[in-house]
Amino acid sequence: MTVIDLVLSLALLTSLGFCAWLWARRQPTPTPPVPPPDPAPDPLAALRQPTFLAVVGGIDTGVIVVDPTRQIQFLNESAEALLGIGQPLRGQGLIAMIRDHQADALVAQALRDGESREITLKPIPSGRTLRLRCTPLGPSGQISGAMLLIHDVTQISMLERARRDLVANVSHELRTPLASLKLLVETVQSAPPPEVVQRMLGLMAQEIDAVTQLVNELHELAQIESGRVTLKLSPTPLLPVVERAIARIRPQADRSQITISAEIQDEQCLALIDADRIGQVLLNLLHNAVKFNRVGGAVVVRATLVAPVAPAEATADDPCGDGDWFHVSVSDTGIGIASQDLPRIFERFYKVDRARTRHAGGTGLGLAIAKHLIEGHSGRLWAESIEGRGSTFSFTLPVA
Repeated sequence: MTVIDLVLSLALLTSLGFCAWLWARRQPTPTPPVPPPDPAPDPLAALRQPTFLAVVGGIDTGVIVVDPTRQIQFLNESAEALLGIGQPLRGQGLIAMIRDHQADALVAQALRDGESREITLKPIPSGRTLRLRCTPLGPSGQISGAMLLIHDVTQISMLERARRDLVANVSHELRTPLASLKLLVETVQSAPPPEVVQRMLGLMAQEIDAVTQLVNELHELAQIESGRVTLKLSPTPLLPVVERAIARIRPQADRSQITISAEIQDEQCLALIDADRIGQVLLNLLHNAVKFNRVGGAVVVRATLVAPVAPAEATADDPCGDGDWFHVSVSDTGIGIASQDLPRIFERFYKVDRARTRHAGGTGLGLAIAKHLIEGHSGRLWAESIEGRGSTFSFTLPVA
């Protein structure tokens, strides 16, 4: 092979390679297949998960899930109970169930801007105080619903109101004696005649006694409510306890010509009580019966078995028979209590018609203390009254 043949062969091979390269460049490049996009997560799909259903079914918090149009997709039994729903309302509008425009507006705003919100409501039908918290479901811009959590805060609200009332009442009860003491001190400082000074000092002592009584009763009530007072229960006859209480109140009753009598049945039957504490309850009730009675009125203390048996069924070993409770009552012929005031007379510091009873004194804590002491004996204290005709305070005590 000559040099010319070799050159021609190389030129031919180069031309063929170049043609192949040009042909390959003109062929379309195959594109890889594009995978389909992943479906967007659906937060409402969790409503069908057994774990979610088990959790929301076992809590005392109401749970409601709505879609973007505020149609109910899920609600648990606690939500039905808190809102007083008698039948399931899935698929209906939220406003049809809650019937409160504030709650509906709360959910609408949370769905619109994707931010959690909270509100406290007091629906009229239920009378409860409810705290609602709405949380959007899904990322911002792709909100697919909202979850509404409902908490019953009625007890917390009542405790908070009781705390505010306690502070307000204590301030009110202290303001009057402190103002009187300041005025009396200023009078003594002005160097009045000796007889005036003595009278002012006597009034000071009365105001100090009033403040001391308030502080002592507040302390005692706090001790009783916190459970730090231990009742010393023992089988005790009621007659001596009643007689001691009557003996202590009789001087006050005699000044108003009020007669006090006792009617104790089944004297041999013993009550399981703390005699000192029950004596304190009786003294408080007798004090009120005399204080709010009329001149020449009457007070009667009665004690009977709630379910007494026939005398033939009672024995020397068991004088009470099948009776389980003593019913003790203190009745008077005084001014009585208005029907609208009866449900509140056992509240701390509550006084019936403060303007009318201001002259009678008292802190408004005696009945609250008496109620706690009777409940500490597993009994119950209540009142019945007809305005203008008198009142009857009754309580029960266990038979030993």
